[in-house]
Amino acid sequence: MIRGIFAVINSRPAMETGSHSHGQTKPLAKSYRDNVISDSECRQIVENALGKGAFSIVSYSLDKIPGHLGFLGEYFSLTVIVLKDGGSQSTEKYFVKSLPLGDENQRAMMEELGFFRKEVLVYSKILAKFVDGKEGSHKWRPNCYFTRDDLIVLEDLKWRQSFSMIHFKTALEKPFLYLVLENVAQMHAESLNYEKNIVQGKRLDDIHADVLKEISVQRKNGWFVAGLKAIKAIALNRTRYSKIPENKRQIESEIDGKLNQIFELVKPTTTFQSTLVHRDIWLNNLMFSFEKDSSGNDKLDAPEACMLIDFQICRYLPPCIDVLQLLHMTTRRKQRDAHLDQYLEFYYEKFSSKLRSFNLDPEKTLSWSEFQTSMDHYRMIPLTFAVIYLALTNLPENVLDDLHNSDPDRYHYVCNIDRDEFVLQYMDSDEFYRETMTECVEELLEFFFGFKIDKRAPF
Repeated sequence: MIRGIFAVINSRPAMETGSHSHGQTKPLAKSYRDNVISDSECRQIVENALGKGAFSIVSYSLDKIPGHLGFLGEYFSLTVIVLKDGGSQSTEKYFVKSLPLGDENQRAMMEELGFFRKEVLVYSKILAKFVDGKEGSHKWRPNCYFTRDDLIVLEDLKWRQSFSMIHFKTALEKPFLYLVLENVAQMHAESLNYEKNIVQGKRLDDIHADVLKEISVQRKNGWFVAGLKAIKAIALNRTRYSKIPENKRQIESEIDGKLNQIFELVKPTTTFQSTLVHRDIWLNNLMFSFEKDSSGNDKLDAPEACMLIDFQICRYLPPCIDVLQLLHMTTRRKQRDAHLDQYLEFYYEKFSSKLRSFNLDPEKTLSWSEFQTSMDHYRMIPLTFAVIYLALTNLPENVLDDLHNSDPDRYHYVCNIDRDEFVLQYMDSDEFYRETMTECVEELLEFFFGFKIDKRAPF
């Protein structure tokens, strides 16, 4: 969700720490931004990133990253000028996520919902204890250098390693999907290693019940319920099946009951092996780096590495949920249908290899047969999530930003109460939005009701 350039919010003068790593910090002039990063916290961040050595901090600045509303939080770039023992000077950059600062009501709501707190605890309590494995492992998430109840400081992937996001209208092809699938396999394998080898078989959600509880798929979550309601509106008004009277009658009478099954389906299971699942893998939660051409520019068709970001709705559920949601959220149906088996086999091959690097037997830990059975059981989750998420993320650029700025009350109404009219309006006016939303809702209807394309229907 981050677009645009950095805008300077606050630049602080030098921190006089002397030439040794444990020198005393000279107090700085106070400002209204002091509650974001303190001098001592800045030093702790640098130490966590570079190691405890002899250095002093010359200066640091906090630059707000524009293009983000601050609904779930606010984003900053922390730039630190470091003077190392011996006289060499370097610039270090970090990515900072904070709870909303300027809107007290929004901050209170986010604290009540618990999304930010969940991510803080996932980084500090769970991911910090994962290990990478011996063979075939690679980095799949940014380093986390500091957390506070209202703050997360991560490595700046864009600055040092030229990672970037992909435009929201992009449908991922094989080279991208293989990188993401391997990262997802690495995360799932590390989760099982932690559970089987480090904590002697204890369930991750027993150890971290406070972190991995469900906070988004709840009947009291207006945002999610409004999303379910919008699915029905699209199904009854903008799909090929709504033009067939008997199909429309069936949709109208049965879809509420079918959609409400999701509240049971997301509950913890003992039937299938679970792992830590990201459960929010879509384009804005993926960053890629690319091979370079002879001029040093990115070859945008040749990705070489990928990172998973944003762990705000993680759960302990079967890993098939991540795999299927990734495919439904980042590909178009024609391509996905043509290569689905290949993607699933690729994921499981990588997952098995990574399990073996932890001395875990894939057949005993999570067999291919169990993986396939779990996909059938949980297929409704990615199909439903895809519609709810894409209904907002595939809107034309800046639509929600502009609405939030011009009419905050309507923005709240659309996001958290009723978005039916809003969604149908953009299905009528934007071709990309209409195509993607129709495609994913019709696939969900086919799953629910077994509908088939009827050549007699007036499409």
